[in-house]
Amino acid sequence: MTQGTTSQIWGVLFVLPFLVLFVAFVVVPALYAVWLSVVRWQPLGVSPFVGFYNYSKMLRDPIFWTALRNSFVYVLMVVPAGMVLALFTAVFIYSLRSSALRQFFQSAFYLPGVVSALAVAIVWRYLFDNEIGLMNYILALVGLPRLNWLGGLNTALPSIALMSLIGGGGGAIIIFVAALGGIPTELYDAALIDGASALRKHFSITLPLLLPPILYVMVMGTIGAFQVFTPVYVLTHGGPLNRTMTVSFLIYRQIASYGDIAPAAATGMLLVVACLGLTVAQFWWFSAVVEY
Repeated sequence: MTQGTTSQIWGVLFVLPFLVLFVAFVVVPALYAVWLSVVRWQPLGVSPFVGFYNYSKMLRDPIFWTALRNSFVYVLMVVPAGMVLALFTAVFIYSLRSSALRQFFQSAFYLPGVVSALAVAIVWRYLFDNEIGLMNYILALVGLPRLNWLGGLNTALPSIALMSLIGGGGGAIIIFVAALGGIPTELYDAALIDGASALRKHFSITLPLLLPPILYVMVMGTIGAFQVFTPVYVLTHGGPLNRTMTVSFLIYRQIASYGDIAPAAATGMLLVVACLGLTVAQFWWFSAVVEY
């Protein structure tokens, strides 16, 4: 047996545990969800094949379109603003001369991302409370009227988006700080010799070279925002009047409240199609300017 063959065998053995777990917990459940979406699920006995009936049922359901619209609106509120905040924060952290301060701020901003989403949502439920909540207390201090943050038709979804914006940008900040460290300093030195201002260097050097990580953060942020569930479950349960009903929470309600396994699977597949469509659109939009 040659050395190359031995290395390949060891490589397969090292990768095999991950492949087994990936197939068992990702591939098989995904294929099972696809199968559920095209049958009339029966808990006992044979589930008859119904083709696209479950899909047409969901596409005729106005609640599905409400949930899809809310998910799109949530993505538009969270992803662009979150990227801008993360980018400005990363530039601030990278501009610090002390490496200890850099590590401190990176850890501080990343910490909310490793805390249980359920625990974070429970804390925010008290912050948004109408009577004892910190948000209304701050409004009262500046002389503004109290808001029904989670119960108002126009404030419920923005409140959930606000929660995500404040505590959900740690991963993007880490990525941007690392990307800033990979930009050659010679480019800034050359710009300085040419008399470029700090703003000019930012828009002519920093931003163009950060486009690949920006695309990655945008795509992953969009997919994650489309799957928002825990804040909706803890804070509003889809209300008021379905104003915070997202596609992910609709899938949960179909299963937990009505036992509609097959329509829920079809809804999940439609969510995958929506995420895939947005991802393709984002790659197409960036294809003319992003270089790898």
